[in-house]
Amino acid sequence: MKTYQKLSIAFLFVFLVTCSCTKSEENQIITDSKITFSNSPFDLKGIDAKFAKNIAYDNKERTQFDIWLPNSSTPTGLVIYVHGGGFTSGDKDFVYAVQSGGAWDFPTDIRYLLQNNIAFATVRYTFLNTNDEKEGVKKPMSDVRRALQYLRHRASVFNIDKNKIILAGNSAGAGTSLWIAFNNDMADLQNNDTVLRESSRVIGVVARETQSSYNIEDRWVNDVFVDYNLTWSEILSNETGNIRKIYGVSSTAQYESAATDAYRAEVDMLALMSADDPEIWINNTLRDVVHPYSAPEISSHHAFHARELKKKADAVGVKNITYYGKNPTIYSQPGNESWTQFCKRKISE
Repeated sequence: MKTYQKLSIAFLFVFLVTCSCTKSEENQIITDSKITFSNSPFDLKGIDAKFAKNIAYDNKERTQFDIWLPNSSTPTGLVIYVHGGGFTSGDKDFVYAVQSGGAWDFPTDIRYLLQNNIAFATVRYTFLNTNDEKEGVKKPMSDVRRALQYLRHRASVFNIDKNKIILAGNSAGAGTSLWIAFNNDMADLQNNDTVLRESSRVIGVVARETQSSYNIEDRWVNDVFVDYNLTWSEILSNETGNIRKIYGVSSTAQYESAATDAYRAEVDMLALMSADDPEIWINNTLRDVVHPYSAPEISSHHAFHARELKKKADAVGVKNITYYGKNPTIYSQPGNESWTQFCKRKISE
């Protein structure tokens, strides 16, 4: 009897400690009192909206977002922005200022969205290790998916309509947005983490200077850069470091494994796209249409990534607004709808 009592007391102690830790960890992430409003990092010019920064959506080092919320008597739409940087750099404050030599005026764009009763969040995520990455590109992309699910889970706190959410981003953030949108709903209804039970589906995607696929060997050789007759060896000689990070491999043998073949298929946005996916707004117009390895960063932002996305979208019946090419301009969508106009239209539908 005494032994039983001791075991019971010990079990109760462990249980209480476990519950206490779990409660503490949850409080760091989802307690309403953690939302503290502060001054916007740029002038809102009289727009009636609030700003909060560094809200945690997970307990990792780089899993936080900032958010602007229009004061509204009804739930608002939401745009979630994902910064670029090759999954190894960049931050959520990218949208605090004008970027790309004036081509991207984020403060003006965010004010436009707020004026149209649309909230705006900017997300950071876990970086890939520059050396000895083990998990690959799904690690940061899954962080962003969780951010989306977290915001949906806390929709009532932020006064957001969880059925009117758009993903947006540039470069790695654009590719991430497409990957989430083109996957089937990743809600895990049986998960003990209630955040992960939320839907990952969105009503639209904005992708600027995007990649069309992270299945580099198949897609970049056979589709994206077919015009240049690139071989896999040529791509490999320029992309070895990126390839190892993207797939979380450290050797040729690891790359050539069945597991990596499966991984490549899982991050092939072109293959994932299907007729039930949301409308996309694509713009790859910052760089000249030249050989992908004639200058730094051309390969991952080339106009032909947008071309392939449009080609696939048209083939499967996904609506798209597409712009690609600079010197020359190859395709420009009639109507010239901007990304913020796209967001307004989608959220108003």
